[in-house]
Amino acid sequence: MVPSGVRARAKTLPSQSKGSGPELSPTSPQAISLDQLKAEARRCRTPKQFGKLLTHLRTVIPYDSFAVIWGHPMRTIRFMFQQGIPTDLIRWRLTTGTLWTSPAFKEWIETNRPFLWCDAAKRLKAHFDPELLARMEKAGLQYMLCGGSASRENFVLLAAAMSSEKSARAHQKQFESLAPFLVQASQRAYPRALLTERETAILERRARGEITKQIAAAERISERTVREHFQSIKKKLYTDDVINAVVIAVQSGMVLPSWKKSTRREARRLNSVV
Repeated sequence: MVPSGVRARAKTLPSQSKGSGPELSPTSPQAISLDQLKAEARRCRTPKQFGKLLTHLRTVIPYDSFAVIWGHPMRTIRFMFQQGIPTDLIRWRLTTGTLWTSPAFKEWIETNRPFLWCDAAKRLKAHFDPELLARMEKAGLQYMLCGGSASRENFVLLAAAMSSEKSARAHQKQFESLAPFLVQASQRAYPRALLTERETAILERRARGEITKQIAAAERISERTVREHFQSIKKKLYTDDVINAVVIAVQSGMVLPSWKKSTRREARRLNSVV
């Protein structure tokens, strides 16, 4: 089942370093059939098993880079990881919120139909941010196979970047066949959000302008522990700057601005009265 959590969060596979994906086996595994890959996806329960699944997926769909992101269409990322996507592009997209404004994403949420990114970019070019088009092409991601599970309540978006348009079209049917199994495998392997409750609380306080000393006192932890949490948060959000981490968390719905939290509390109060 696709998660329905409202707190956004981003996470990477255990073997990921900043800006990289799960480590692949040093030796290329033998190619397996679609049915074998689907069976492996059904058995997937842990991050380690999911990493192995992606290794085997590459023998069927020889992607250059891979990403999965899920959450709520109303600007809430619950979880995200990637393999081989340039870190600067991830940081830019998270900071600017271009996932939500992308016409390709909006169309996919409405239709839930798999698509080839270059086709969507061509068809919807008049509605695209020119900088996004340029950055995607520069990163070599214009031939991404995209799909997964999309509704007005939740989404799980898979994206496999291929080396060429020819390769992307040649593997489109396999991708569409495997996508539902990869969606479910990802949800079982990563059932929790990326940012912990403590990290979320610390970011919310930083967003309100509190400094390290104030956060430490309010959370009843040491200033050193606060700084350690900041380091963890920055790594998870693909940035080396705390302020940028706050911006990313707000843009992604991982942290709610104070006015939104007040609005939500007021809505709950009115509902309880009614």
